[in-house]
Amino acid sequence: MPLRTDLLLCAAGLAASLVNAAAGGGTLLSFPALLAAGLSPIAANATSTVGLLTGYVASTAEYRREVGKLRGEWLATVLPAVAGGAFGAWLLLRLGGAFFARIVPGLLIGAALLLLAQPLVARLVSKGARAENRGTIIAGIFVISTYGGYFGAGVGILFLAAMGLIYTRELSQVNAIKVFVSLIANVVAAVAFVVLEVGHPTGALQFRAAAPLAVGAIAGGFLGARFAKRLPPAALRAFAACVGLGIALYFMLR
Repeated sequence: MPLRTDLLLCAAGLAASLVNAAAGGGTLLSFPALLAAGLSPIAANATSTVGLLTGYVASTAEYRREVGKLRGEWLATVLPAVAGGAFGAWLLLRLGGAFFARIVPGLLIGAALLLLAQPLVARLVSKGARAENRGTIIAGIFVISTYGGYFGAGVGILFLAAMGLIYTRELSQVNAIKVFVSLIANVVAAVAFVVLEVGHPTGALQFRAAAPLAVGAIAGGFLGARFAKRLPPAALRAFAACVGLGIALYFMLR
């Protein structure tokens, strides 16, 4: 792989993880970069999941204080995130990405609008109902984690929008939970891709392309989390919504 391709993927990893930590949707940056490097869509999707994993680890480390304070909330997310991430990775290898790519714009537009309307909707939903409805939390996280393991573009937007309604917390704290859950779902999906590629090569994962992506993602994960923590709630909500609408527009044009 030429040096300029490595530099392109490293820069894409940095930018993608920065966006993932602050809002979500970084796959929109890494996925086209991997396609430009010559990977097939399925290979680009799986390689992006593995390559950006270091960014999620870095962002979670930056959010460690917030995550530590929210132990009761994030403990409930682990099992559905693990199950959803594994199921989504299985679906990708079995069904391919064409179907989800068609419905991504609708999902992202809905998530962005939900995120913008979150303060209004939150006032219409009782605080107790949101905080105690564990079934809703588990189902929501499983569905979104499945999407994250399957395709992943904008999964952070979906998590942030849904969790803003489920949890009675400040948006910055909800973002910390979002980063943690995204890490769990992506770890599971990445492990599935790696195990399948090592045990039964499918061509869906290119380790050589994932390496420079992972290097750039480390810096992007730290910087993105710090950026997000300094944004006021309204600005973070608007930024995330704009990213979601931008990704939806991209896929509609494609």
